[in-house]
Amino acid sequence: MIRNLCALACLLVPGVARAEGEPEDPHPSARDHAKLAAAIDRLVDADLARAGVPANLPSDDATFVRRAYLQIVGRIPTADEARAFLADRSAEKRTQLIDRLLVSPGHESHLFTWYADLLRAKSRLANQISGEPYLHWIKSAVAANEPYDQIARDLLTASGAAHARENGETGYYLRDRGMPEDNMANTARLFLGTRLECAQCHNHPFDKWTQKDFFELAAFTGGLEYTDQELLQSEQGRALREQMATLRREGNQQAQQMINRFLRPVLQGVSGSGTGYAQLPKDYKYDDARGNQWIRAAVPFGEMPTLEYPAKEQTARARTRPRRQNEDGRRRDPHSAIDSREAYADWMTSPENPRFAPVLANRLWKRAFGLGLVEPVDDWRDDTKPVNPELMAHLTALVVQLGFDLREMERVLYRTQAWQRQATRSELREGEAYHFPGPLLRRLSAEQLWDSLLTLIVPDLDATLAPPGARAEEVYARYESVVSAQGDELASQMEEYEQRVKDPEAFRAKMREEAAARARAEGEKRRAALAEARPLLAELGRARRKGDAKRVAELEAELKQRGLLGEGLQRRGDFARDLRRASDLPSPAPEGHLLREFGQSDRETIEAAFDAPSVPQVLSLLNGFVEEKILAQKGGVLMRTLEAAKVPDEKIRAAYLAILSRQPTAPELALWRAEVAKDGVQGEQDLVWTLLNTHEFRFAR
Repeated sequence: MIRNLCALACLLVPGVARAEGEPEDPHPSARDHAKLAAAIDRLVDADLARAGVPANLPSDDATFVRRAYLQIVGRIPTADEARAFLADRSAEKRTQLIDRLLVSPGHESHLFTWYADLLRAKSRLANQISGEPYLHWIKSAVAANEPYDQIARDLLTASGAAHARENGETGYYLRDRGMPEDNMANTARLFLGTRLECAQCHNHPFDKWTQKDFFELAAFTGGLEYTDQELLQSEQGRALREQMATLRREGNQQAQQMINRFLRPVLQGVSGSGTGYAQLPKDYKYDDARGNQWIRAAVPFGEMPTLEYPAKEQTARARTRPRRQNEDGRRRDPHSAIDSREAYADWMTSPENPRFAPVLANRLWKRAFGLGLVEPVDDWRDDTKPVNPELMAHLTALVVQLGFDLREMERVLYRTQAWQRQATRSELREGEAYHFPGPLLRRLSAEQLWDSLLTLIVPDLDATLAPPGARAEEVYARYESVVSAQGDELASQMEEYEQRVKDPEAFRAKMREEAAARARAEGEKRRAALAEARPLLAELGRARRKGDAKRVAELEAELKQRGLLGEGLQRRGDFARDLRRASDLPSPAPEGHLLREFGQSDRETIEAAFDAPSVPQVLSLLNGFVEEKILAQKGGVLMRTLEAAKVPDEKIRAAYLAILSRQPTAPELALWRAEVAKDGVQGEQDLVWTLLNTHEFRFAR
């Protein structure tokens, strides 16, 4: 079935046909987007007709605006945003809203969360290895709208120092430091939707993969080392090692341990372009090879990329080299590097790869509609049959046609009538095929819930997003200071590090004092810059209200260049420091945080988030966050709005619009009118508390 699907996907996608000889444009026009969406709708509707399933009715504007904000920017709309959309009488307002949200900072924040869950990105990757450069790299790739295939290529070919600037992609391999086979299994599951992990120890019991297949694919990353060999072998590295040796000679064993802990992060990285060899386990028991045998790289499907191995006699000599070990204790690959990781990336990201584009298309469809055309999304086999094969082939071809541009793919999917229909609320029975009469009703993800709650507190939440590398800056600065240290500088840094370890509280106090001084200086500079940019900020507000996406993008670009967008356009002193979008918090949030209680991924496995309800969730929301952060925050957006409302009806309407993005029905208005009139303050709090704890708020309808 998969081979037939890929053959169908090679056909040109309707709606973006070009004249003969004219180059293909991966960024269609608005007219092309409409044609592409209509082509998808035709395939969905044809499948519904075959199955005898009626399409859901179109969603109303209140449902659409809430769905669009939750899906595209990961939060509910503010009351002003919902009011402006509902009042707009333009026939193109839905399309305009989609376009505007797709180029907003909120879209970058929400898409980052999707990538971080897929890539298992964490603030701490391993002992002495920070994950902040990895997170920074993902955020920067999303902000630059890097194509998905380029992101995959950059990850698979990453090399260099772990903590150096613009080198965060090394986090992909360092996430599985010392476990190259595990990394390969995760790569296959992520990019190929294929579960090879069972074949690491034995032939796969339920699929065709053999243990030899597993190690042949792992061979593409053969010879990988988890240190920055370029630094170690450079003149700068030699000088650093000499200084380390001097410090070791002058110190005791405890001092030597301190030196190792201090310098180890600097030496972490990824080296080796790939030897194209892997060694089978010593207990390998099948007839097609023998234990401890070195085998060459091969792909499990598709066309094998070209690898230039050394001559046989050179390879033979390589096998007689001393059996050195890597830092992690594993036997070091004795073969010469042949750039097999580049070949690995070529094969993986090729449009001809029978799994790469289809798996991505299926993931994006599930992200939009709540269920994939193939489920599970990461367990494809040769006999896998999508619920709608024609649609799967079409989406695969479309992903390729759009140059693996996720933003353009989203633009098309959200324009479809299928996505804009009412959600299906009934639960699917096990094994039941879903033909997509509309999206599935889904609980908000932990990040959507958190960011939506903050929307009720913080003015212009998306404007508070920090620059992508804000949390990584300290890591870069420390790496640079150690690597460039000369003479006594390294000893001085060692003394500071020792103080930090021996008396962490005093060190933190010193750091807070220095940070406060820097903040005061930066605040003065920022206030001056904001005063100068006030006309631009006012114009940006007008452009956003008008829906002028082009002008918004121009103004945001200029403000970003001035360092004013993404750091917070309003004062944040009135709000707690932890009231930041989920993408700006440590990844993942600490245990006990509302995000974790509501199912945020622990980033240990691919897409490990969960949405099952639990008692701790209810307690967190009912007795914690709502009371402390919303009802008690008199300076928050929602409570300030309710306080300004003059009569009970205004308060009720304002609460419904802010929390549920709609106006109350007549019975709802009558019910709450009496409560709010009876006791204004308590009535308001009861109203907010009740709406926030409804299923309507906690589900994306």
